[in-house]
Amino acid sequence: MALVNILAQSSNAINWEYLLKKISALDLSYIEIFPIPRELGFEQDCVGINVHRGYSDKAIVILELKQAISSFTPFGLRFIELYNGVEIVSGNIDTIFDGLLAP
Repeated sequence: MALVNILAQSSNAINWEYLLKKISALDLSYIEIFPIPRELGFEQDCVGINVHRGYSDKAIVILELKQAISSFTPFGLRFIELYNGVEIVSGNIDTIFDGLLAP
């Protein structure tokens, strides 16, 4: 079961090949990132990000979430935390995830 679910919505088409290279370069251990392409019947291209139970270090999880979000910012994505519907911006990352993740 995922503890954190984020939907990153794009108002433009995403270059999936370039995004995959960005994801691979991050070398993430605790978060999962997956494409949600418009071609599968969705209204727009999106990216899903989640954190599953079983992580061993909350600080590393938050760091990886920050890395992913900052890496995807050039794509013009809007990040929504699905548990409470809050938009994620650089100023509220620690507050949002500190409350959702166990120590």
